[in-house]
Amino acid sequence: MMHLIQHVLQSFFLGIGGLSRWCFFQLLNASLEDKYSKDLAYYWDNKNKSVDKNGFTTSQKNFLAGLILFITFIFLIKKIELCF
Repeated sequence: MMHLIQHVLQSFFLGIGGLSRWCFFQLLNASLEDKYSKDLAYYWDNKNKSVDKNGFTTSQKNFLAGLILFITFIFLIKKIELCF
């Protein structure tokens, strides 16, 4: 049962992280020259085990981005609750 919950949470963070990374780099491409990949499949390729120049795989970057986004939303919700 715990393995199922872990798999669902991991899939959620990887998906949200990949989508947020793709959106962020699309904004950078709009303001700069087309420096970053526009292919969404590149950001959602969590099975690829190749390491980039910083030493991270795509799934590690997606998980970190998803976790940061989730924590940011929690802080934002708490901040809004305190205002009302």
